[in-house]
Amino acid sequence: MDVVDPVVVESAAVLARHLRQGRDRRLAVLEWFAEAGMAAQSGAVQVPEPPVAGVREAVVWVLRGTMSHRLLEVARGAAGAGEEAADALYEVTGRHIAARPYRGAANPALVRAALEADEEVPDFKGVVHLVAAIGLGAQEVGADALAQAFAAFGWFGLTAEDWAQMLGAVERGESLPVDWGLLQQRADVLGPVQQASDEQLLRARTVLLGLRMFYGLYAMHALFMPDTPTLAALRARIDEWACFRSWTTSSL
Repeated sequence: MDVVDPVVVESAAVLARHLRQGRDRRLAVLEWFAEAGMAAQSGAVQVPEPPVAGVREAVVWVLRGTMSHRLLEVARGAAGAGEEAADALYEVTGRHIAARPYRGAANPALVRAALEADEEVPDFKGVVHLVAAIGLGAQEVGADALAQAFAAFGWFGLTAEDWAQMLGAVERGESLPVDWGLLQQRADVLGPVQQASDEQLLRARTVLLGLRMFYGLYAMHALFMPDTPTLAALRARIDEWACFRSWTTSSL
């Protein structure tokens, strides 16, 4: 009797752990991919890698279904289509965000401060302006609206006033021009995945798994984990390394 390949046995076992009736197989493939990237416990068999082509297909499928991607598709369709299309873009984007508030990249310090002051947690209504800037062009949105959008994400620790001052100077020609094309490039989430090599996908998994601890630390800080000088110093070092921003940017 021929011996069954151990890789086949382990692959079947990991699929059985993640597949359930009615569940899309692509979600199971992603969980398999994540599990294969983790170090095996002592005495356990290392989970084999799933087919990378299947992983790529699953990642693209998930990204296509995100609210961010759907809104960007609407925004790109509104480009150059006149005022009615622009108004429709704002209406559709606002409706989506109102129905499902986006807090995926919430600045933990802002969330904690809002909770401590018994205020509403930022709901990122500024995302409407960011989506419009990507689809219609930053010049059509204006400095003040973009300043609110950038500040909502807590980028670089700058306030809306800081952003408004800098973007206003650019708008008035008092500062060096900004290459807004970079905004459109960063908004393309499908292209990098589709063009990435197998090795790049594996490396991206390693980075994301390695950054989970940092993300968890910040999430717990936002949700009132008791703070200490040591934890504050650790977050300051993480900020210096830009690790948390790397996680949130890649998770968008």
